[in-house]
Amino acid sequence: MKAYVILHGQTDYEVEGRIIGNSDPALNDTGREQAKQAAQELQSKGIDMILSSPQIRTLETAEIIADNLGFDKNKITKGLKLYERAFGDLEGKLISEVDMFALSSWFFNAETPNGETVKDTANRVIAYMNNMVKIFRTKTMLLVVPEHVYRVLYWFFNGLPEFGKEHDIKAENCVIHEFDTDNIPPEIKDYSPAADLPSDDGGGGADDASRLLSQSEIDALIAELMNK
Repeated sequence: MKAYVILHGQTDYEVEGRIIGNSDPALNDTGREQAKQAAQELQSKGIDMILSSPQIRTLETAEIIADNLGFDKNKITKGLKLYERAFGDLEGKLISEVDMFALSSWFFNAETPNGETVKDTANRVIAYMNNMVKIFRTKTMLLVVPEHVYRVLYWFFNGLPEFGKEHDIKAENCVIHEFDTDNIPPEIKDYSPAADLPSDDGGGGADDASRLLSQSEIDALIAELMNK
């Protein structure tokens, strides 16, 4: 199974150098053109499914790509656990005003006021992706995501970061990154963050999309999808 991952197209927040988080700006004109260009590059990739974070900027990027690929926009899957890292009170602030290095370090795992830590975001994204890869193991997937989810996906496919190398990732708007899901590192496949998941929405319970599914549940979901 192949996975193609792209960061959404440009927004005015990025031009202004602001922390976006779960603020929800739309793409600007440059971002829309970037999405069209990405679609051209994806024409020959045999995309079976498009999975998008639920933010406006990611969905808009995914829809532009879908239109240009002749893919039914109604079949874009919203990955509800792939929402951008919440930066709480820091959202909208200029990046130059905060210590983004510390805030984005896996090892420092710094808290943000009324927001998430790096590992909070990683817990839900990695658990969700472990399920998606198992369920859709025969599909070629395009994931359209925001920056800090992209960082977690990079670790998902390459292994958790070494100290001091958390920032050796270039996340550029609508640049396509190809990953082979057969090469997911063992520590990611065995990653079991259920105990750390937020509990305000039943985290870790039977209805939580990030709960790691049993093999019998995965097989039942595959059978259901095959019969549709």
